[in-house]
Amino acid sequence: MIKFDDQPPMSPAADAWAKSVLIKSDKYRKKKYSNFFQYGPDKAQRIYTFPKQIDINNIFLFNIHGGAWEFGYPEWMLFTYEYFKNYNLNLVVPGYRLAPKSKFKEQIEDINNSINFIKKQYGENLNIILAGHSAGAHLAYYASKYHQVNGLILSSAVYDLTKYTKRYVDQITSKNISAKSISPMYDDEEIKTPILLTYTEIEEQIYKDQSKDFYSKIKNNNINNLIYKFKEVDHYHEPNAMNKNNQSWDKTFSNWLQKLA
Repeated sequence: MIKFDDQPPMSPAADAWAKSVLIKSDKYRKKKYSNFFQYGPDKAQRIYTFPKQIDINNIFLFNIHGGAWEFGYPEWMLFTYEYFKNYNLNLVVPGYRLAPKSKFKEQIEDINNSINFIKKQYGENLNIILAGHSAGAHLAYYASKYHQVNGLILSSAVYDLTKYTKRYVDQITSKNISAKSISPMYDDEEIKTPILLTYTEIEEQIYKDQSKDFYSKIKNNNINNLIYKFKEVDHYHEPNAMNKNNQSWDKTFSNWLQKLA
């Protein structure tokens, strides 16, 4: 039995959002909707795939949860299948070990191992999109360096960790891995993968500024790179805002997805 009371409290707004999406995602934990695997011995190393019957010819979209590298469960993101199923995407939702016990090295190792696990289950030559929210987007970016991927969806990530809350950054860095060394803004490698960046209107300024700054850095790397702002949405509800009722977003995502083919 998976318990959701083994982590310290976050902010009241974050806790309220987390409670709501766990309720929203609960039905998708059932076997009739998803497949459940353990890709490693730690309880956090669990993974869900949707739909129940996978078509390996469809794109596999990995959706990685956020939580400042310290909080969160993969179950936060299961409800996003409601949206992505409209595009015949195979949704993959991995968990990973959290800070402070596990640092960036272990977390990116987990994401890479989850991708390798899915390749072993369904085939080596899969079409893959790596997506994530907040800290999950940061991990998606770095995981793309180890795999051939068709696209990246990065939602309100931190792209310059030297300017982010020191307490969170200190928990994932180490003697050999500095904040600057795992900051996409300082990455000298030119990423050619198509990237869809998103951020929200109602969130801390650092997410807005860093999203815009990073887009300026990468916009000319690929003709299909885009940036999108969710209006009247806060940081936590960004995954919820990816829905068919948001016609502006849906058109942007649909057009971007079609260009990946």
